[in-house]
Amino acid sequence: VKLKNMLYHTARINCLAWSPDSTMVATGSLDTSVIIYDVNKPASHRITVKGAHLGGVYGLAFNDDHTIVSSGEDACIRLWRLVQQ
Repeated sequence: VKLKNMLYHTARINCLAWSPDSTMVATGSLDTSVIIYDVNKPASHRITVKGAHLGGVYGLAFNDDHTIVSSGEDACIRLWRLVQQ
């Protein structure tokens, strides 16, 4: 799978996770944000969590198709619930 248009982070991407159903991919970066892309939609439909951590984001995992867990330089683990808009 070739991912295009993942230019929305302003610093290095540290981690990446696929959703269990392989329809979403999430990226975490040194810019402190988590970005979730739906592979079936244009990148403009991405979900961005700015300031997800006080430092870089170093770990991501999907708990299920609607929940992401992130870990960061701030030594915190956070749970993010994805909701349809």
